[in-house]
Amino acid sequence: MLTTERSSETTDTRSTGALLHSTSPNTHLYDYYHDNGYVVVEKLIPEDKIDALLTVFQKDIVRSKAKFFRQNTNKYETNRLNSVDHVIQGLLDIHNYKRFPEFRQLALDIYFSEELLSALHKVTGHKQHNLMQSMMFDANTAPPPHQDCWYADTVPNGNLVGTWIALEDIQEDSGRFYVIPQSHRIALHQENMPHSEWLKLMQVYFDQNLSNVRAPEMKKGDVLFWNSHTVHGAFPTRNKLISRKSLTAHYMPSHMTFGNLFTSKPWIQYENHNGHKYFANQPEHSLKAEWISRLKVAVYNSPRFMRLARKFQKRSIADL
Repeated sequence: MLTTERSSETTDTRSTGALLHSTSPNTHLYDYYHDNGYVVVEKLIPEDKIDALLTVFQKDIVRSKAKFFRQNTNKYETNRLNSVDHVIQGLLDIHNYKRFPEFRQLALDIYFSEELLSALHKVTGHKQHNLMQSMMFDANTAPPPHQDCWYADTVPNGNLVGTWIALEDIQEDSGRFYVIPQSHRIALHQENMPHSEWLKLMQVYFDQNLSNVRAPEMKKGDVLFWNSHTVHGAFPTRNKLISRKSLTAHYMPSHMTFGNLFTSKPWIQYENHNGHKYFANQPEHSLKAEWISRLKVAVYNSPRFMRLARKFQKRSIADL
């Protein structure tokens, strides 16, 4: 039976390079990431930045009655709290919460921090990166095994980088984030395959590679970087009273074009934050945004309708 990595196992893992210190030479980070499809940098994000974000998150976001777009349901919803007041849905594109300027600024302070951008440069070898997406989790939403490239990637594919930032010491019973090393070298999608069938193939691959799955013990401020083709997800929560506070973000080398396995999106509009570019796919809630999100979900699992939607999307955005 597969278990996530415990403290006693972490020492062995670190000796093989799966967990690398932020002071490691650039070549160690770069080589390990490109060989395995992921790498962890310890204590990268300063605790004072994390504490400031969590304070405002509790004050402004948790008790808000506003609708936020949810990573795990693909809907605009108000917060649902469990018995210990943890938000059970994921939040998408928090770096674009302009109605909550203090919270947004503190998130951007982390996403564009010198520490994180420097580590991105060491991991990828590219000097500048655009922020393409962000998420925040108070509790674990247990996403199934998947590769990001179906949804978002660079063109050419394989250069988008995901980051998972621990905002607290992540307990094993909360449902740890996992990756499958070297899975960035496989391709499981097929032409005209529905999304639901692709997810089934992902689960089969996960089940066949259980002994390979790695779920590093993440401490507050640790960051896990993974490639857009790396199979990853999160284990189910064993104790729902435990939070699993974390951020994620996806970055793209600034000179590349955004897209995914199926299309290129050279028409997207970037915004600027202190000289750094960012993109937000999901706007803050409005009736129009909610209607569009429902339409996208309705057509998503049909390859034929998705091809039509992508053509319409390109033309309408370009004309606008």
